[in-house]
Amino acid sequence: MSIPRSFVAICLFLVVAPSEVIAETPSPTTILAKMADANRTLDYSGIFTYEHGGILRTIKVFHSVRDGQEFERLFLLSGPKKEVTRQSGERRCERLGDLMLRSSVAAAASVPKDHLEKLYHVHPKAKDRIAGRETLTVHVIPKDSYRYGYILGIDQETGLLLQSMLIGDNNRVLERFQFADVEIGKSIDEASLDPSEPEVHRVSSKVSTCLNNVESSATQSNWQQSWLPPGFGLAGYLKSGDSGRETLIYTDGLAIFSVFIDSSEAVDIPKMQAQRGATVAYLTKAKIRQQGFLISVVGEIPVETARAVAHAVIPVQHNYQ
Repeated sequence: MSIPRSFVAICLFLVVAPSEVIAETPSPTTILAKMADANRTLDYSGIFTYEHGGILRTIKVFHSVRDGQEFERLFLLSGPKKEVTRQSGERRCERLGDLMLRSSVAAAASVPKDHLEKLYHVHPKAKDRIAGRETLTVHVIPKDSYRYGYILGIDQETGLLLQSMLIGDNNRVLERFQFADVEIGKSIDEASLDPSEPEVHRVSSKVSTCLNNVESSATQSNWQQSWLPPGFGLAGYLKSGDSGRETLIYTDGLAIFSVFIDSSEAVDIPKMQAQRGATVAYLTKAKIRQQGFLISVVGEIPVETARAVAHAVIPVQHNYQ
């Protein structure tokens, strides 16, 4: 789905009990590429449920593509009143990290076609029905312990992701997502995309760098990774002029996490780790030339992976000599 970063886990994946074993299906690469393309190019609206950290919410979504840009509005129908709108940049200037997950990618060809299959076992399993539509269930199983697994319910006609579950250790369900009602292909009017109130959270596309420019942007960073989980690459970079915070975003094309580096001079925070649903946050400290820094890793990865990434953050030598 095409959704903002604050709702990044909403597009993660829910299991379906097989109702019909399938005899012939397209290749896993074809299925996932079609899903990525559908999520970023289709007009659709609907209501879905999202379960995360033991809390279940019902959310209304409108998604439209106009003149090469994505427009989206989400608002909670249960729990606290909250609304989010997003407008993407041109499709030629998008993030690698949106390939499978958030669908704001330039093209599926931006990643080698066998990339995900090197990291995950991808198995089409069965046919089912979700929100009144015929779907294909696909199991995505990691080949190592550095990432989570997924089970996807993909619309057979359009490729749109309709149902999903994110799976942790011991087959534990960490997050659930499922459309209860969806309309695909119908034009979305302007009123449906406009926020209902002036106080609404707007997600800026400027937070992420363009796919083609991410390497050159990251050369501005004072930090780098001495280790990353296999298959993960840099997908975005952001530096805050006021606070000096640097943010490095990494993805394997499906999973995504961010590394935040802040000066620790202004705040005294102990080392800590926390997890809610699939989202983990790990914070540690480092000292470079007598200056303290806070290093935080936040994302949909196992806590052991986040810990290893945080302790592998090192300074770029020419900036700290």
